[in-house]
Amino acid sequence: EIKYVAIYLSPFSKHEPNRKKREVYYQVKKELLQRRIVSQVIDYKKLESKIDNFVYELTNISLALLAKLDGVPWQLTLQPKRELVIGVGAFKNVQDDISYVASAFSFMNNGKFNEFEYSTKADTDQLAGAICDAIDRFVKIENNPDKVVIHFYKSMSKKEMDPILEKMNMLKLECPLYIVSINKTKSEDLIAFDADWQGKLMPKSGTFIKISKNEYKYLLFNNSRYDGVDKYPHNDGYPFPIKLRITSPNEGAMNDTAMIRKLIEQVYQFSRLYWKSLRQQAVPVTIKYPEMVAEIAPHFGTDIPPYGKKRLWFL
Repeated sequence: EIKYVAIYLSPFSKHEPNRKKREVYYQVKKELLQRRIVSQVIDYKKLESKIDNFVYELTNISLALLAKLDGVPWQLTLQPKRELVIGVGAFKNVQDDISYVASAFSFMNNGKFNEFEYSTKADTDQLAGAICDAIDRFVKIENNPDKVVIHFYKSMSKKEMDPILEKMNMLKLECPLYIVSINKTKSEDLIAFDADWQGKLMPKSGTFIKISKNEYKYLLFNNSRYDGVDKYPHNDGYPFPIKLRITSPNEGAMNDTAMIRKLIEQVYQFSRLYWKSLRQQAVPVTIKYPEMVAEIAPHFGTDIPPYGKKRLWFL
């Protein structure tokens, strides 16, 4: 029952311009995972340049190490419910000409990570299969869920949704399915300001605004401005809000306004579960973690070692 972790002082970072050298970073991670060892890579040049203040880097490293070893740095103060949350995110590396790959992450409602799968964007059936497998495993352990929530990095197409509905029907699940499409806004996109906050304009974290009369579309602000905070930490930046679009294929599911609010709050709560840094993220881990895996996975070749699909080794 011993768990091992490797601390690797690397001469090459994952942003190394030389492609051959850059691949060493990924291959070391893969070789260790195949031996059931998670790793923490430390860029030696970064260590050398920040040696006098490296204690600040160690804070984030300690968080990531704890999570990689199945620890829980912090979690949501919610009672666990029979509720499955699946996050699907994607990444495209234009420089390396790596096409989109998507990852499907499975979580409990309190943020407890279950496991994940990943596939290419073009393979809709494989991605749907990964989502269906997550539902199937949940049902075998927890019985029928109260609801299934999918956080998707874009609007989900009918082709992507149909296999999931078929699986739920096959399992005779009577719970509703909610799809929350989560998109990062761009500088020319919709934005909002708080004109009453000392001229600093940043809306309070957790603020959400409905932006469509006919659809359930919202702007959600994730930042470091909380209740009782007069000074905004400028180092945390001024992130743009994210756009949410909530839909359900189940008749009458969207009539529950309290449920819609809970779904928005859930997106916000999952934004606080980022275990790579103390800084709150603008997007929830249901989208952020899959994106991180999708960035690394193509460098592994055929597939991620099975041990890695139940661990947060990529933090």
